[in-house]
Amino acid sequence: MRVSSADIQALAERIVEALLKQGFVKGKAEKPILSKRVAALILENLEQEAAIEAEAERMAERHSRDMSGMDQRRVIDMIKKKIAEEKGFTL
Repeated sequence: MRVSSADIQALAERIVEALLKQGFVKGKAEKPILSKRVAALILENLEQEAAIEAEAERMAERHSRDMSGMDQRRVIDMIKKKIAEEKGFTL
C-alpha cells in the first residue's frame, strides 16, 4: 500500500499533538520540527518494511518450485515475518 507524503505528515502532526497534549513527552523543539522528525521516522519504517517485503518475494520466487500447491501470499508473509524477526524489525 502506498501512503502519500501528505498523509504521513498529517499522521505525524496528530501523533506529536497527542503525545504533547497528554503529557507523554515534552518537546525541546517546536511542533513543526517534531512533526517533521516523526514523519521521517514513519517513512523510514515504511521503506524498511517494503524492503523486507521485496526480499521475501524474491526468496519465495526462488523457491517456488519447492512450494507447489501452497498459497503464495501466505508463504511470502511467513518469509517476511522470519526476515523481520531476524532483523529485529516489528511488523
